Amino acid sequence: MRRRRLKRIGRIRGIVEGRIVVEGEFLPRLGEKVYDSSLNEVGVVLSILGPKNKFFIEVKPSKVEECSIGEPLYIIER
Repeated sequence: MRRRRLKRIGRIRGIVEGRIVVEGEFLPRLGEKVYDSSLNEVGVVLSILGPKNKFFIEVKPSKVEECSIGEPLYIIER
């Protein structure tokens, strides 16, 4: 059985027009599922914005739920 690990992609910077904006720390793939620290699916990566050294990740939420500014978000490494 393969062990899966969480990889932090960054922290929530804000919510803009129904999309979650994450200040990026790690560059995920487009379409990759995003999770909170409790492994609840938050949404999917929609786009990457900005230069490599200071980028933002736009996440399309999977459902309407509470997201807190500063909350870390993750992907599952396989």
